[in-house]
Amino acid sequence: MIQGLNSKSSVVLKSLAEELLFIELDSRIPRIEELSGKYGVGRGTIQNVLKKMEESQCITLESRGHLGTFLRNKNMDLLLQCCGVSSIIGVMPLPYSRKYEGLATAMHASFEKIGIPLHCAFMRGATVRLDNVIGGRYDFALVSKYAAMSAIRKSDDLVIVKEFGGGSYVSRHAVVFAEETNGIRDGMKIGIDSYSIDQQVLTNLEVKDKDVELINLNYMHLLEHLKAKSIDAMVWNVDEIDKGSFFLSELSSKEALEMDKEMSQAVCVINKNNKKMEFMFNQISTDHVMQIQKQVELGVLIPKY
Repeated sequence: MIQGLNSKSSVVLKSLAEELLFIELDSRIPRIEELSGKYGVGRGTIQNVLKKMEESQCITLESRGHLGTFLRNKNMDLLLQCCGVSSIIGVMPLPYSRKYEGLATAMHASFEKIGIPLHCAFMRGATVRLDNVIGGRYDFALVSKYAAMSAIRKSDDLVIVKEFGGGSYVSRHAVVFAEETNGIRDGMKIGIDSYSIDQQVLTNLEVKDKDVELINLNYMHLLEHLKAKSIDAMVWNVDEIDKGSFFLSELSSKEALEMDKEMSQAVCVINKNNKKMEFMFNQISTDHVMQIQKQVELGVLIPKY
């Protein structure tokens, strides 16, 4: 971090560094007068901050007289430090499947590649994860695209910054039964998790017009209750189902099948005003994330997160 700045200059440094992150190399930076007016400080303060940034090798500028000053080089690590970014805190689904372990491993590797440590919390329920991003407790949340779009329709604070494509969140969902049957019938007990947007929506579509009892359970406990036959069926992702122990049936609702396409896609969601996070996600390769996830799923790479 750049030393020797007073409190006013330190505030300007943080804002200027964030602005310079988004300026392409060999592009003209705003004139001193523009920056002075924008940040409400004198020209001398702007000039001093830019000089300190150059001296610390954070940036390289070239003055070209009446043409203006051009950004010739920038040290991303130092710029991010000047912006106040020393690490990232994300929130992800509980890593109970190889697919989720692959995503967690890939996200850590991707941020490590751009020089920023990632710290992750693992939390049940997309609604809870997204609420924590709105509340500013986490920098990003990893959820399904369907859950993200549902939340964005309700809140102007959120935006999707990275999409990972079909099958990156779950392969698909199915109805899982404790005993062999021809489908959901009246009188059955169906497990549902009110904190899981995807599971709740699919379940309600699958039981539509049927006289069943919905049993509200923690998503992680649904499988145990199905084994114990305290519920008859549940909607679950097929990635971690032992097909020898349970009976699977494809989703029957056309609407559910269509929604499941978005539910299979993993996305990262941030607060739309968090421009630093947007910049960092722009540095992350989707293909790199998918390659690492696949290696973990195949057992070629040991999960690390």
